[in-house]
Amino acid sequence: MQIQLQDVSAVIHGTSRYNGGLYDTVYVQTLLVTNEAIPMDETWYVPTGASVPQAVMDFFQISGLDMSPKKASTILQGAEDIAQQSENENLPGVMEDAARYMLRAIMKKAPLIPISGATNTYLLSYDYKLYPLKDQPNHFEFNITVPFDGLELVAGRVQLSILTPINATIDPTLTKGIADDGQEIIEHVATVGDVNRNVVSFGYQRDPKFTIHYQY
Repeated sequence: MQIQLQDVSAVIHGTSRYNGGLYDTVYVQTLLVTNEAIPMDETWYVPTGASVPQAVMDFFQISGLDMSPKKASTILQGAEDIAQQSENENLPGVMEDAARYMLRAIMKKAPLIPISGATNTYLLSYDYKLYPLKDQPNHFEFNITVPFDGLELVAGRVQLSILTPINATIDPTLTKGIADDGQEIIEHVATVGDVNRNVVSFGYQRDPKFTIHYQY
């Protein structure tokens, strides 16, 4: 399934300032325009918003997983043989499979919402918690990979806009997009003075992964 456009908007609220530094909250909404209709029974898993222990977050990082939406048909792909991997004393294989099962435990199905009157155009929305980085209590990272799992970017475009929390400072060194060929995508940061927020935006035409690092 090829996309013509994936436009991702994320609003991060600084709830950590009021809950003792536990977590911020991010709301993500995505507009998708595809080259053909997505089957009605096709769904993606998105974060439930449930609290996730730091040890599990660390495990996801080690396993190279993030909480970007995952296609229902692939979220557990390759993890079915975890018992056999254990019998074979294949610790890396067991860890990778276990990480996928843990990820599934904090994700829920979220069907795409077709846009009335538009062709092959959909919305997908979800929200979840952002936790402080380990050993850096006032530092946060929002990571997302687009296009979403199961979607292919050939001649289309992806773009990302993030509204950061009030009085958060963007780290320009750690905030970046990385394309599938390793090329860095430069972010654009604009300050919204009246509300003491920043808008970070990216635009690209290949498969990028984006990281937004901010602190208080």
